[in-house]
Amino acid sequence: MILRPVSAEDHADVLALNERNVELLAPLDEDRLDYLLGIADTAAVIDVDGAFAGFVITFASGSSYDGENFGWFTARFADFSYLDRVVIHEDFRRRGLGSEVYDELESTSGRPLFALEVNLDPPNDASLAFHHARGFVEVGQRVSGGHLVSLFLKTLPTG
Repeated sequence: MILRPVSAEDHADVLALNERNVELLAPLDEDRLDYLLGIADTAAVIDVDGAFAGFVITFASGSSYDGENFGWFTARFADFSYLDRVVIHEDFRRRGLGSEVYDELESTSGRPLFALEVNLDPPNDASLAFHHARGFVEVGQRVSGGHLVSLFLKTLPTG
């Protein structure tokens, strides 16, 4: 698995995968994708032997990103990396790619904190278990996009 920058040729795959998982994500169209790619800290395709296996988008604190949950973290923490979305293509799930992606993001963020949210209502039990096992801790809850979410942070090694 490698993470490579999202190219124009990837847009259709990114948009289609986001749409198939939109109940767990925010909606995304071409204009919004272009905007996010322009301000993202990481905007990468998950590439497995040349195949599109998913994508990931993160933002660094101080970004002009307008996401509500990013804003919540910004109001409370000075220096963090925020995971906006990571989506694994259904043909590549249950292979450990999520862990590989997180390992890469956590080791290269250059920030002391890694922030994200997970749905509590409706519950995303698999995601909650995954994040707890990786050492994320809940630092708050809020209603976002009509869903109750748990706001998670992980302290990353510095050095």
